[in-house]
Formats: sequence, C-alpha cells, structure tokens
Amino acid sequence: MQRIWSDALDTVSDNLDKATGSKTEQVLQNELDVEIGKFEVDNKNYITTTKLKVKVTNKTTETKSFSIKIEAVDNDGTRIDEDTIYINDLKSGQSQNVEGFNLVTSDKAKQLKNAKFEILEVSTY
Repeated sequence: MQRIWSDALDTVSDNLDKATGSKTEQVLQNELDVEIGKFEVDNKNYITTTKLKVKVTNKTTETKSFSIKIEAVDNDGTRIDEDTIYINDLKSGQSQNVEGFNLVTSDKAKQLKNAKFEILEVSTY
C-alpha cells in the first residue's frame, strides 16, 4: 500500500513540476516540439504591427495544453522583452501555428528585429 502512495505522489509531483515549468527540458524532449520562426515588423498607415511566428506540435498520445515563455535577447545576451504563448487542447500529433510578441512598441520593435529568441520555460497541463 505504501508503494502505491509513493508512486502516486511521484506522479503528482512530476505533473506539478511540468505545470510550473520546472521540467522544461523534459517537456521539450518528450511532449512538445517548438519551431521559432522569424520576427516580423510591418509599418503600414502609421501603425506598427509585430509578430513572432511559432509552430508547436504535440508529441504525446494525449490531448494537452501548453504555455511557452519566450525571451528576446540582444547580441550581448541582455533581455529585451519576453512573451508567453498559450496553446489549448492540442490533440495527439497535432500542430498549430501561433504568434507571440504582438503587442510591442515601435521602439522595442526596432530592437527585436535583430534579437535572438529563446525558450525560457514550457508548462504543460
């Protein structure tokens, strides 16, 4: 009986770690594929719109939801900005194209054009 409780606690602990981003590397290795595309800036009619295209694929056999925190850093490694993308109810093997960094000021958009985008944290639930 004690073994059953121990296994159950381990499972709960692992799931909690995945939900809080503590197991980002494990989630990226086993559960989610993330392809970060190019940051785009469009200046039309005095309005600056921005987007970072991201493609995600659920690698598990279950429907899952994910959150992905991405940071943008300059050539010196200094963080310029960060954004979190949410993907809900992605089915097994399913991919989805999503966008981040949509609400960026024109000054920051100039900095982000040359930034490197990196995954900070991934949560699954």
